[in-house]
Amino acid sequence: MRGRRCHPVRAARLIVEIKGNVSTNARLYSTLPTDAGGKTVQPGGGANLGDAATSAFAATFDVADDLLWQASAGRLAGRGAITIGRSGQIGPLVELALATRATPTVYGSVKVTPPFFKQVLQGLAAGQISGGGARDIAGVFPLVRNEPDGDDSRWHQWASHAENAAVASGLARGLVSGLMGALGELQENVYQHSGRPETGLVAYATVNGAFELVVADSGVGALASLRQNPEYSELGNSGEALKVAVSDGASRHSRVSGRGYGIGQLFRALAHDAADLRFRSGDHALRLWGDAPSLSGHFEVAQKAWLDGMIITIRCAPPRDGGAQARRGLHTQLMG
Repeated sequence: MRGRRCHPVRAARLIVEIKGNVSTNARLYSTLPTDAGGKTVQPGGGANLGDAATSAFAATFDVADDLLWQASAGRLAGRGAITIGRSGQIGPLVELALATRATPTVYGSVKVTPPFFKQVLQGLAAGQISGGGARDIAGVFPLVRNEPDGDDSRWHQWASHAENAAVASGLARGLVSGLMGALGELQENVYQHSGRPETGLVAYATVNGAFELVVADSGVGALASLRQNPEYSELGNSGEALKVAVSDGASRHSRVSGRGYGIGQLFRALAHDAADLRFRSGDHALRLWGDAPSLSGHFEVAQKAWLDGMIITIRCAPPRDGGAQARRGLHTQLMG
């Protein structure tokens, strides 16, 4: 039924589009903005790590976004040690892991404590699969371990565990079946469109009764991929590219090929449910949320610091019931 409760995934707002209307004060930054004193201004009013007195933060998308801004401005080293703790979300941890792996010395002063962050790094560095146990509530599958044209039994076994975890979190079986079908399409996109499938990974987690899926890579990104299609060669930035990418059938291939990004299947899976979705590519992120999320509903596009590739985060939760309190114990087990 419509209206399932979904945990919010916050994002810094630079360009806000609600029901298709663009904010009149929207601005785009071609470089990091600064104030009169030369201090970095955070687009969209994010976490503002540079102004905070504390050195400990939860791993939210606001914090991840701000860390990347600070890193791109060369300000992390001068700020001192920063500790990133649990937030109940894995999407920000995946984004931070990709950024850290791309430029490890830049993030040398940042300590990310949730165990899941280490799982992601181990998956990226050594191809280590996690989360395949019967009682696991989180895991990572590096796509370098998959054989899409051969024996893909490892992938199917891992995906089956993720599916079981989603059902155990309380999501309806019909919704879970649709999500897993969409997941198969999304991971296939990494092979077809990223240009660097060896960097791809898929992750899942159940935290506080919510179920979260992430599909990520460090490839060419949505803009460069779509520009290979003459129909989209005039796209101006990654924000425009993300809006095109979430349109069913759009990809670097012609529409008649039927080889889109597969995101249409995700939207069909959520046609009667609520979710919070984040698509991050290049220097923009697109967020969609609410019942049956789509570009015809609530969405926002925001400029971010640059991050290679494409990261898709899907987060849903069942309606709160008597078992919700017990499921909150999963938070500590996952995030350490």
